[in-house]
Amino acid sequence: MSSLGTKMKNYLLQRNISIKQLADETRISKSTLYDFFNGKHELGATNFVCLIKHLNIDINNVMDEYHDDTDNVHRNINTEYETIKSLNAHDLIEYLSKIGIHQTAVVLSDFIVKTQYENELSEKIDVIQSVAQELVFDKLDYYTTDELNLFINLISVSSNFNYVYGIYLDCERLFARQNFKAMYRNKSESIQQLLMIRFNMIGLCMKHQLSDLAKNIIGLSKQLKEVVDDMYSVLLLRLIEVLEFIMLNEYDRAKVLYNHIFSAVSYLLPAIGQFRFEMLFMDSFEEFKQNFETNSCG
Repeated sequence: MSSLGTKMKNYLLQRNISIKQLADETRISKSTLYDFFNGKHELGATNFVCLIKHLNIDINNVMDEYHDDTDNVHRNINTEYETIKSLNAHDLIEYLSKIGIHQTAVVLSDFIVKTQYENELSEKIDVIQSVAQELVFDKLDYYTTDELNLFINLISVSSNFNYVYGIYLDCERLFARQNFKAMYRNKSESIQQLLMIRFNMIGLCMKHQLSDLAKNIIGLSKQLKEVVDDMYSVLLLRLIEVLEFIMLNEYDRAKVLYNHIFSAVSYLLPAIGQFRFEMLFMDSFEEFKQNFETNSCG
């Protein structure tokens, strides 16, 4: 259980802001905010930055509490951030090489979050990409949430499509191994991770106007329909269908399906499932929603 949300409740009290008002102003769902402030869950990185900016909270006051104390007891995130900013690729590899693949992914993800907050990422992105590839992606035998978060963060900030696409192809090869089903506790978890990576890649292809590549990834995703056996993956596949409608300029169909999906979330998933689903997809999907709403109004 996280103590960060319960501590941050004080900021709401000081500003006399209700959770409903905060949800309306930030577009973070009420259920997500209630769970966070009641200590049930942490927020995803994007929502976390959105929240502390909206509440005008100094990020240095909260970043060192953002992760589980057991895994990060020896970390000072502010010192770590300044250190990483000062290092070139070779020295940063040496600095991080002893903490392991998964913790390196956490550290680099945190750095991206904070540089986004400080608007200082552009001058360091090439170094972060190089280190992420050498210490994380080139050494992976399987994906965990830590590597997935790093990959998605890189998708959101990198202007080097060839780099991201190379990581994506390595991911596809990893998931294509014969022992695919053994990579996670069960097959469903593996499929969720694969679909999340593909979903974000489709969005990136749309951003770079690479519709043929996006269609190929959609085609790969549809092949999984026969083996999907959990609600998260079913909903994600439906979201991919929405992206396909957007690419085909069928905005009305996209909007109808989109609204049905997020109506279904409250009925088909328990509270913890709603939090997880919204954390993973809501922020990035809002961009697509705004895109087809703008086009359909035109």
